[in-house]
Amino acid sequence: MTRVSMNAGPHLATLAESERLPQGLLHWMINVHGLYIYGGLLKRIIDETSSVPLGDVDVIALDAKVMQVMTERFGIVFRRVHTTSTHMHYFIGKAGRGNNKIIHLVLLRSHEQAMRYIMNNQFNIDRLALSNHHIFFDPKCGLDAICNAIRAKRATRIQGARDMTLFAKNRQQIERHYSMRLRRKGYIVID
Repeated sequence: MTRVSMNAGPHLATLAESERLPQGLLHWMINVHGLYIYGGLLKRIIDETSSVPLGDVDVIALDAKVMQVMTERFGIVFRRVHTTSTHMHYFIGKAGRGNNKIIHLVLLRSHEQAMRYIMNNQFNIDRLALSNHHIFFDPKCGLDAICNAIRAKRATRIQGARDMTLFAKNRQQIERHYSMRLRRKGYIVID
């Protein structure tokens, strides 16, 4: 795992508004130590020209207090999801009624666990996370290569063994579904 600093670009306010995120949430999340943004939202941050809408917002938190702050400041109410998981606690949050984005939050115990979770994703385009203005990425893939793959909408499946201990027991089914969703969003999936 390697990290580089990232400055928040002016496009973030437009992105947050177009994705119907509670006002100020995106800037707040980027600044929080111990909160990791990954998945579709991070892809949209990296690819400013992307027109692929977010289905949801994926984050990892190292402290449950993050959920309390998100409830108090942004009106996001979380509920725990009972999954067939091994070591993680999984929550779904939503702000108010209507078509606001759903937030999927994985509660882990340490930065090391967060990195193990991120760096064992099935595709190169998902092996990075943003926390406190730092992008953490898989050095085997390389940050430039990951960002270029996101912009080109080319997801390459990582070959070899992966550490699956932090994922839900039905992870293979989740990954098959995710692969189909990527294709529907215009990604080329390379095995």
